[in-house]
Amino acid sequence: MREQIDQLKEKWTALSKGADEIVRNADAEGRAMSEDEANRFNALMERHKVLGADIERREALLAAQQAETVSERKTTPASPGSQATSLIVPAGTRIEGYRRRKRMRAFIGERAEEHAYRSGMFLRATLLDDKKARNWCQDHGVEFRVQTEGVNTKGGFLVPDEFERAVINLREDYGVFRRECKVYPMSSDHVIIPRRTDGPSASFVGETTAITESEKTWDQVTLTAKKLGALTRMSSDLAEDAVIDLADDLADEMAYAFAAKEDACGFNGTGAAAYGGMTGILVKLFDTTTYAGSVYTAFTNHDQFSEYDAADLAGTMGKLPAYALPGAKWFCSQVAYSLVFERLSVGYGGATMREVEGGIKPFYMGYPIVISQSMPTSTADISGYIALLFGDLSQAATLGDRRGITIKVDDSRYLEYDQIAVRATQRFDINVHNIGNATTAGSIIGLEAET
Repeated sequence: MREQIDQLKEKWTALSKGADEIVRNADAEGRAMSEDEANRFNALMERHKVLGADIERREALLAAQQAETVSERKTTPASPGSQATSLIVPAGTRIEGYRRRKRMRAFIGERAEEHAYRSGMFLRATLLDDKKARNWCQDHGVEFRVQTEGVNTKGGFLVPDEFERAVINLREDYGVFRRECKVYPMSSDHVIIPRRTDGPSASFVGETTAITESEKTWDQVTLTAKKLGALTRMSSDLAEDAVIDLADDLADEMAYAFAAKEDACGFNGTGAAAYGGMTGILVKLFDTTTYAGSVYTAFTNHDQFSEYDAADLAGTMGKLPAYALPGAKWFCSQVAYSLVFERLSVGYGGATMREVEGGIKPFYMGYPIVISQSMPTSTADISGYIALLFGDLSQAATLGDRRGITIKVDDSRYLEYDQIAVRATQRFDINVHNIGNATTAGSIIGLEAET
């Protein structure tokens, strides 16, 4: 029943997203919906209403069935003082009797321990097929959402909200590109976003001269979801009191793996299969013929981070269009931050000993500095490469997010080690689209090392 409801919910959500896309396309082009669009919109919303009512009826039936199951389940009383007395806890209360071996990183906030525990029990139930954990999840409303028809070995489980939030929070903490670019929820595997490129122009006219016609023009930003996977292993012999650490560790590892690859694709993607066919911003700007308008070349012999000066940075800033300045930031590696920005900040004079001891704030000329190790890190000659970026990445690139995180388990791959394989997947795409052309600057400028 739960699998059927989840499948219906996916269809229900897709219907609303389809209707929303019709409205967005019309709004983006500054017009009312056509008759065909209006008919399709009405049909989608009618199906959405009917399907929603069906889902409500099925969920009411499922709730009644679960209540009967809980009342009929026989439990064995735990001995006084045993850890099992804390296995089933009311939502919103602190988990007692289950120790954490370390400080949590993935789960934060007032209810962090509860969310980690609920996620850990979900992982025990799905990955280890633990009956006690399955019962606990059913009693406390932790859903087993199957991605496709069949069982876990075919499609995999969509993780619960608490776990996915932890991964997303960490992914945005680790991942610069996802945090700074525009994230667009994808309602299908292939999405085309209309983008305005130019508008009507005005000109002076004489009394008998016709006004020159001009129109708003558009192009398209295309997103095609690609599947990204991460594979890790963990012990198949996990004690009940380790579920919090289990959830925290797995969320941390998955978030780092996904974020690292997203940054690699967004900054350094070459369009090859290793990057899911995505081309990153550094690679695009490296084509200084096509995108010369968005590239500023450093002064003569300035081909290392230790040689850049204030004039190089000022020239980069001066090339950015005014519309991108309000959200502009610097993007560089830790090496560049230390050898360029900290060096220049101290060299300007006036820095107190307290400022030197406490560190220079990550700003330059009032603009934040964002550090990503996907940016160049070499201390040697980097002639011809894009060393730094300055601009608004949210205007320059879009990350399409197709669906949530799915996990799948294989208990045979590492059988000899008494470990199980855990595979996590997500689907996304990155399109770097507003970086100008050969003569016009886009929303982000690259500082090229002098060739």
